[in-house]
Amino acid sequence: ALSLAHAQLAKVFWSKFIIEYGVGGQNPIFIIGGYSVWFFATVAVLLCMDLLECFLHALRLHWVEFQNKFYNGDGIKFKPFELPISAEEFRASDD
Repeated sequence: ALSLAHAQLAKVFWSKFIIEYGVGGQNPIFIIGGYSVWFFATVAVLLCMDLLECFLHALRLHWVEFQNKFYNGDGIKFKPFELPISAEEFRASDD
């Protein structure tokens, strides 16, 4: 899915930064600027998406593969903290 998103984002960046702003202007400064913006935007988005992909894959491996094979869950059952009296009873006892 992320590979498809890479391709679509690169296509959108190409059409916006190069076709509309860069080559369409026929000005060398706009062409160089358009290519520069396209390059840096594409690299930044692809790097962020690849980092997210690597993180999510590692998280999935830890959670699904590791927890199912080695986790027994034979510890102490969780018991939430509970006060012996409620806040209203405490306030009533101060009066």
